[in-house]
Amino acid sequence: MRLTAFTDYGLRALMYLAVSSQRGAPCASVQTLADALDVSPHHLAKVAQALSRHGFAETRRGRDGGLTLARDPRELRVGAVVRALEPSDLAPCFEDAGACTITRGCGLRGALARAQESFLAELDRVTLADCVAQPRALLQLVAHGS
Repeated sequence: MRLTAFTDYGLRALMYLAVSSQRGAPCASVQTLADALDVSPHHLAKVAQALSRHGFAETRRGRDGGLTLARDPRELRVGAVVRALEPSDLAPCFEDAGACTITRGCGLRGALARAQESFLAELDRVTLADCVAQPRALLQLVAHGS
């Protein structure tokens, strides 16, 4: 499977926030994140809204505002983030059975659904803390992004 850039940006933003909170800087502006991750601030603002809407991050207004983790990184499962941010349609027939003329007799749809669930189940085993367990390179990123 291939994740969309939107989901990729969301995962990278959460990793950045996890590492920066370890450094004592729990909040990061969208611009700071965009600069550190080399992503358009416009795209990252949309990602930040989605992360907040799904309860993975919180937004704070004001001079010291920005994005912060809403949960402990040890409690945040990568599979949950991917499920929330990624479109669930691996194939057009997942959303609309009429999208394909052979759907009624097709065995591929079930196989694809099982493969997608296996992929997500594996990601459910991984926490955000696992993703930043060896943060040396990430710490350098955060230091340059601050």
